[in-house]
Amino acid sequence: MKHFLEQCLISVFKASQNLDIEVFVVDNASVDGSVEMIKKKFPNVHLIKNKKNVGFSKANNQAIKESKGKYVLLLNPDTIVQEDTFTKCVEFMENHPDAGGLGIKMIDGSGEFLPESKRALPTPWVAFYKIFGLSKIFPKNKKFGKYHLTYLDKNENHVVDVLSGAFMLIRKSVLDKIGLLDEDYFMYGEDIDLSYRIQKAGFKNYYFSGSQIIHYKGESTKKGSLNYVLVFYKAMLIFAQKHFSKGNVSLFMFLIQIAVYFRAGLAIFRRIWNKMGFPLIEFSIILGNILFIKNLWEKNYKYTHGGAYPEIFDHLAAPIYAFAFVFFFVLLGGYKRPYRFRPIVIGVFMGFITIATVSYIFPDINFSRAIVGIASLTTPFIALMNRAVHNYLVQGNVFFDKYFNRRTLIVADSQEFERVYQMILEEVPYDCDLAGYITTTEKNEDDEMCLGTLQQIQEVLQVHKIEEIIFCNQSVSTREIITCMSMLRNQVNSFRIVPKNANFIMGHHQVYEANPQNYVVFSNLALPETRIKKQVFDILVSLFLFISFPFTFWLYENPRIALKNLWYILKGKYHLVGYIDGSHPDLPPLKDGILDIRIIYHYNQKNSLILDKQYARYYSIGLDFQILLQGFRKIGSVSL
Repeated sequence: MKHFLEQCLISVFKASQNLDIEVFVVDNASVDGSVEMIKKKFPNVHLIKNKKNVGFSKANNQAIKESKGKYVLLLNPDTIVQEDTFTKCVEFMENHPDAGGLGIKMIDGSGEFLPESKRALPTPWVAFYKIFGLSKIFPKNKKFGKYHLTYLDKNENHVVDVLSGAFMLIRKSVLDKIGLLDEDYFMYGEDIDLSYRIQKAGFKNYYFSGSQIIHYKGESTKKGSLNYVLVFYKAMLIFAQKHFSKGNVSLFMFLIQIAVYFRAGLAIFRRIWNKMGFPLIEFSIILGNILFIKNLWEKNYKYTHGGAYPEIFDHLAAPIYAFAFVFFFVLLGGYKRPYRFRPIVIGVFMGFITIATVSYIFPDINFSRAIVGIASLTTPFIALMNRAVHNYLVQGNVFFDKYFNRRTLIVADSQEFERVYQMILEEVPYDCDLAGYITTTEKNEDDEMCLGTLQQIQEVLQVHKIEEIIFCNQSVSTREIITCMSMLRNQVNSFRIVPKNANFIMGHHQVYEANPQNYVVFSNLALPETRIKKQVFDILVSLFLFISFPFTFWLYENPRIALKNLWYILKGKYHLVGYIDGSHPDLPPLKDGILDIRIIYHYNQKNSLILDKQYARYYSIGLDFQILLQGFRKIGSVSL
């Protein structure tokens, strides 16, 4: 959390350069080093340290009581404000003396507009429409879409009922009149209560669209958890009991109870489905494959003159066979992401042994060794295809293992790009396929990593198939970052930010912090058993390619060189995949390789040592296999 707070404070001080402000941070007994970070990097911040978590309301009240300004801004630590946000908001308040509070247009870390930027009071019927999904089904309807006021244009200013506590600008004079945040609310609901009291005092709450902020919603609290649901709806009950009539309180409590049970049921179902959904689907597919094999074998070989396997095969034997394969996939971690090849291969082998053993012990389900054998040969391909499809649906590509990553673009000037480039490759455990960078100044035609200017970003995204953008806040303003995120949210999968002079990358769900330790020290390539596995893999693959050479020779760029290289790999003289330049003493020793990691990475080749460290760091049989798949033809183009 301290990294989000650091970036938040950086943006706050940027946005307040022309204003007289005081900044308070109330620490609710954090253990992530936030206090030390503030003392070191932001000595002008008024730091209030609590020995225990006193809750959102009480913590804010502590700071408000010490503040002296004309306006008070409640701001979440997982936010980033634009450079013009404070100036424009204060100007709006000055021009609207009837405004008691002001909220702002918010987007999340993926560039999507956050609907809680503007809300109505959660009256019983408004809550009913929200709980049962009518507000999502009819967002433009003034009756059903009232909870988040989805029928109001998000790009225009509006008078609203409720402001978000993530960004809530209030006149200090109004707080003096209505009182501070109600400390009965530990977390959630206090912003609704305060917004309502502002209105009851005769002032208006405004939603302001003239500027916008990033709110990494859910970084400070996990809003999908059952605990969040319980705490949030408890806060709603406090609000109802405080402000509604007795009849409305009873109705509201009834709706809240339904909502809690409904959300609890969804949470439980989601957990079960996340663990069991994929195995159940795969069980069905494997079972269907076994029955398909049975039907083919039955009609074309076993019972060509009539007859069929007994029904017990379909109802008992086939499900047992399918269950055996899936059981060992689960046992060996075959459903844990990132997916790996090994659990699939070993799982099928163990399943085959188990089926053979059980069939021997229970002859009633021993129908055909051929069906079991064919199923055992086809199941690995089915499992690999299922995981490839799942990866495509989840992450947009079919690759296994963590070294296959999103195509990434950095937005920075040349100097900051070089700093972040080196940080990513050498210090930060962040894996990406770096296409290059977009310059915030003029394009340098001599720099092959410079793909264009900020004005050309949409064209660069299309040409280079960019999936992710990293913005360097040193080079590009927060306003430009937010504008790009809003504009490009449907064209890329994710956005990340590197704050000014920071050694970490922050994104929607995670922060990647620099770890300058030598990655190669932790490489399993340094282990003798790993090198033995690599040698066995080389021999098996080269033997297969050597035997199939009469049928595949035409696929190589130079068949004569390919045959010679395969022979040398068989003899153990070369590796199939090796380093670009293995002479550096930091690298675990390897023999020369025919192929290398440049085949799957698009990095500039200025520093081959960095790429070789990447290979050593992420080495696995799967990585060699992917390099082979993409560089197959080049076996015949490299002569060592």
